[in-house]
Amino acid sequence: MTPLVFTLLLTSPTADSVPDTSKPVGITRAEEKELLENHKKAKPRLPFPEGKQPGVNNAWFRSNYVPADLRGATVGGVAVVDPAMTLDNTFKVKLFWITSRANNCYYCLGHQELKLASAGVSDDDIAVLDGNWVDVPAKERAAYAFTRKLTHTPHLITVADVEAMKTHYTPAQVSEILVTVAGYNSTNRWTDGLNIPSEASGEFFKKEGTKADLSTFKTPTSAKFATQKTTVAPVKLAARPPLEPRDKVEAIWRETRSATLPIADAKTASELWSDGPAPNWVCFLATFPKSMKSRVDGLKAGMEKGTLSAKLSAEVAWVAARNDRAWYALAIARDRLKKAGMTDDQIFELDGDRKQLPEADQAALALVETLAVAPWKVTDEMVERCRKSFKDGQVGEIFHHTCNAAFFDRISEVAKLPLDK
Repeated sequence: MTPLVFTLLLTSPTADSVPDTSKPVGITRAEEKELLENHKKAKPRLPFPEGKQPGVNNAWFRSNYVPADLRGATVGGVAVVDPAMTLDNTFKVKLFWITSRANNCYYCLGHQELKLASAGVSDDDIAVLDGNWVDVPAKERAAYAFTRKLTHTPHLITVADVEAMKTHYTPAQVSEILVTVAGYNSTNRWTDGLNIPSEASGEFFKKEGTKADLSTFKTPTSAKFATQKTTVAPVKLAARPPLEPRDKVEAIWRETRSATLPIADAKTASELWSDGPAPNWVCFLATFPKSMKSRVDGLKAGMEKGTLSAKLSAEVAWVAARNDRAWYALAIARDRLKKAGMTDDQIFELDGDRKQLPEADQAALALVETLAVAPWKVTDEMVERCRKSFKDGQVGEIFHHTCNAAFFDRISEVAKLPLDK
């Protein structure tokens, strides 16, 4: 067992603790399946869009509640085939399952259940993902543990964690796991934050030869796993520590950083970025030029476009990055806030109670802080507070920017990207 996995198994939540979530956590597999089935009748936190629906509910909400010019990076959607990505798709679906269980995201967890069942993964093998990983091969076990840690506590990922992953995977594969799991965390914040209901049937995931019943989540659980309690879901997690003082943050920004994962050369990055020299985050994502092109476009659009003010969208990025201890992302948010007219003093005041801000901004950033740190704690009341000051499309945009931050914070900090000059 690697040191990384051993540490995570010791610090995983215990099922005897009290769940600290806005909606129930299924402690056992049967309870989880019951919640997934019931979620088909969930009431979303924004009105269900009208008109003829193409595809799944996730994409339908996105097409109605995110401005078209911000949709470069998909929330869900069809994956682009990228020869630079070499990991098995079913393996990555398992990582999506773990991410979604860790975030208590019913909608995404249900989709991964259906995908795995359609791919021929047995119910027992799915149950293993939620419990004791001792019998899982060391390579997969390391990825599972990394996924859980990246999801719950991205601020605790260290260079040692990345190096431990490299004992099982190539550096490019570690990057692939990182961008993949970061993307799953982004998606969870959209589907779960908005409490998007699951579809009535999973037939759209059915593959030729599939024998599994995709019409219901309430399938039989074997006696072997009937009493197993989750070690993945957010049953009870330690709160993140208080934010560091300003002088500590500014000292961190002055430190010299070296990337822990591969960075593409300028020529490759220029294929994804036409506005002069590409920043380091683009160079990192350019190691997967086909699959990450849409993500780069979407992140760039999120920094420059949309119906929210440039100041508020940058404040969203600051609050998320500050709580994620994502120092590279925080520096970019600082530069955006300065461009929007804020002073350094005003920027660091965002770390306080934010009473100096208008009620609309206070409501938005309170939602952002919870959605970034613990999406399972978002409540109907948080969203309704935002709806009093913003149009529903703007509320959707607040969610979208926070989804972007969940991805951006994780990839940029785990890769230890040097600050752009």
